[in-house]
Amino acid sequence: MTLLNKNRIDALLPQWSYKTKKGCYNYIQRKVVFPSFTQASTFLRDMFDQNEKMNHHCKYTSDYTKVKIKMYTHTLKGVTEKDVAFANLVDSALNNYAYEVVKENHSTEKGDT
Repeated sequence: MTLLNKNRIDALLPQWSYKTKKGCYNYIQRKVVFPSFTQASTFLRDMFDQNEKMNHHCKYTSDYTKVKIKMYTHTLKGVTEKDVAFANLVDSALNNYAYEVVKENHSTEKGDT
């Protein structure tokens, strides 16, 4: 596996934010808000199943209808092709849900449904 740089990740995953935890690792994240707790929970269950199938596990933070997905390849302490593949899977799964994107300044923008 090869680590990807910010420019490559930005080109491949425009809906994701590239972040650095100083002195530790680089990662990507995406934040979304669902219209209901039920939809957020269903989305998370779907993603958990996909994590198991790919044997690649993300960090999820959920607060009622808000979900944050954070991922990186732990062994390399950065973002690899495996993370990009799973991020694309997340993006595809989101097409089945009504959601809003949470931007870094905490504003929201409606997602495609």
